[in-house]
Amino acid sequence: MQALKGAFKTPTLRNVVRTAPYMHNGELKTMEDVIDHYIDGGKGKPNLSPDMKPVKLSKQEKADLIEFLNTLSEEEPPVTFPILPN
Repeated sequence: MQALKGAFKTPTLRNVVRTAPYMHNGELKTMEDVIDHYIDGGKGKPNLSPDMKPVKLSKQEKADLIEFLNTLSEEEPPVTFPILPN
């Protein structure tokens, strides 16, 4: 389908702050970069949806959004390594 050319499935936000780099090609290194990308409306991307528009966020709103995304991450579970036979 031509309408879905360049489309990506939206992943969960669980533990999103621990999954850098971001985007399908790893082009965005930090969560701030991701938020700036979407604030700008995703400029310069081929196949960009006409629904993508720039958004105005204050510095405080941006900081609040990053803090919220941090709350979606859980502590890393401890890793127990198995004892391998000799």
